[in-house]
Amino acid sequence: MQDFCHLHCHTQYSLLDGASDIDLLMAKAVADGQQAIALTDHGNMFGAFKFVKAAKKKGIKPIIGCEFYIVENRWIKSFEKSKGLKDERFHQLLLAKNEKGYRNLSKLCSLGYTEGMYGKFPRIDKELIAQYHEGLIATSCCIGAEIPQAIASGNNEKAEKLLKWWLDLFGEDFYIELQRHRGIDHIDGSLMSQEDVNQVLLIFAKKYNVKTIVTNDVHYVEEEDAMPHDVLLCVNTGSLMSDANRFKFPSSDFYLKTKEEINHLFGDVPNAIENTMEIASKVDLLQLTRDILLPAFPLPPEFQTQDAYLRHLTYEGARRKYGHITRELEDRLNFELDTIIKSGYPGYFLIVQDFTTSARQMGVRLCGGVLSWHHQH
Repeated sequence: MQDFCHLHCHTQYSLLDGASDIDLLMAKAVADGQQAIALTDHGNMFGAFKFVKAAKKKGIKPIIGCEFYIVENRWIKSFEKSKGLKDERFHQLLLAKNEKGYRNLSKLCSLGYTEGMYGKFPRIDKELIAQYHEGLIATSCCIGAEIPQAIASGNNEKAEKLLKWWLDLFGEDFYIELQRHRGIDHIDGSLMSQEDVNQVLLIFAKKYNVKTIVTNDVHYVEEEDAMPHDVLLCVNTGSLMSDANRFKFPSSDFYLKTKEEINHLFGDVPNAIENTMEIASKVDLLQLTRDILLPAFPLPPEFQTQDAYLRHLTYEGARRKYGHITRELEDRLNFELDTIIKSGYPGYFLIVQDFTTSARQMGVRLCGGVLSWHHQH
């Protein structure tokens, strides 16, 4: 049996679309003897820190990725039918190989929200991918991606042109992705099934000497979780379970399959199973720990550190409030200050005191931590 790792997984951080609990996902992967697993939530990396922490605890290698929404132009946010404009989004999987790739992945996610946001979709485009592709691995992704969609529409020429763009940019870090889920018999009303698309992708892989991988589009951990996931989709789309025409997944296949299940399903393409481990070997083990991130608080020239300035302000305030600083008060002040400094939060307290001081100067009354305007008469 070929070794295998999942490279296409959505957790509960794929908001109202994924239902995989990270701890349960890890536990099942480890129990099955899987050595690595990827996080590829839709449009975000919200679960990255929890995912890496959980993987480290379980002794499994975490791979950080994202399934982006890619559009032709991220700046276009008005789609008038009279002008022939269509809000056309495709899925795109990107995985971080190393620290540089992780930073680029983070940058792409951020820009999706700050520059490409439309409705509830953080979108990016190829201009951004070309700018921030270093350190990343890309795949042809799922049936919702641009290459499979071109194939499904019967336009293999367009699909090849798209494939060449990705190959020119990513080279050996681009892989053709194969998926097999029950129920995908007619893609977007076409006569093409998911397996029909796979066969064309395999022809492309041979023609352009591109390696293939197999994935399962994981949205929940166990097969029996398909029903609660279906309920989640109803919440997402505002639909009723009784609505036969609502958006729903075609089968209960979108769970974390075991290595045995994957080998049985893709036994005709063993190299594509093995190549998932090649990707895992390419990826550096990321340590997502960092110092506390706070804005740089400007210090008066006579103070060299935040610690010293916080101590100065604290004692200055105590003298205004109490007049004389007793030994007992001094011991308490030093205890509080030492606790703040050891925890690495002097910058936080300096920022908060700046807010409150400015608020008082503006005539804002502070009531139990709540700001309210105090009108001077």
